Amino acid sequence: MSKQLTSVDIDDLNVIDLYKHYAALESTQPLITAESKDLLEAEMENVLNKRSEKLDRIYYAIASNEDALDRIKKETELVQRAKVHHESKIKSLKGLLSFLKRTLVTKSNKLIGKNYQFTLTKKKTLSVEITSQIEDWTEEERQRFCIEQEINRTTVTVLRSLSGEELDVGTSISKPKKTILPNLDALREAHQSSQQLPNGVKVVQEYSIRSSRAFQKSGKMEDRIEVEASNTTRELLS
Repeated sequence: MSKQLTSVDIDDLNVIDLYKHYAALESTQPLITAESKDLLEAEMENVLNKRSEKLDRIYYAIASNEDALDRIKKETELVQRAKVHHESKIKSLKGLLSFLKRTLVTKSNKLIGKNYQFTLTKKKTLSVEITSQIEDWTEEERQRFCIEQEINRTTVTVLRSLSGEELDVGTSISKPKKTILPNLDALREAHQSSQQLPNGVKVVQEYSIRSSRAFQKSGKMEDRIEVEASNTTRELLS
């Protein structure tokens, strides 16, 4: 004996159709005979149960995707940290190569290991390294080696009708933003003329570094540098 009033296969209905079917069953209640009432109520209860199951599945799907998104965000943070870490290591190691080139007494632009070699080319512009705060410089040093940057922003707002007719034009000017910055050119010039620089300021010659496979079996002793890997520059150059 059938346990529902209609011939609709409840299991095949999606959540939208379940809502529609329930509403249709509900609207037929006043028209149902007493003999069919139990079948109608059973079918309505079945529809409610199926609908609830599908709504719960939507919740589970949302929760699953939210969990996956949280894991992706955490993984992205870890990847970003790793990226910053390795970028810092590369910068430090290339800085070590530049330091070797600046301090070694050799005319060669190559540092040659057993299997790999580095070719170093002078950069046209000297690098300025600043580890101190401008506020800690003396007043004379700030006057000589600082510049003031002022940024002014002007916003023009135009209102037009849909046909293109200009209705109104408004202009607003934001408050100028002033920032005190080190004058890198002045610091380079002072360094080149052997003038004293503020504490925490260093001007150095950096190099563009290109690595390649070393094919030669031997070379001049002054050109060959065999360095064992170490974690710190201090350990390497102790």
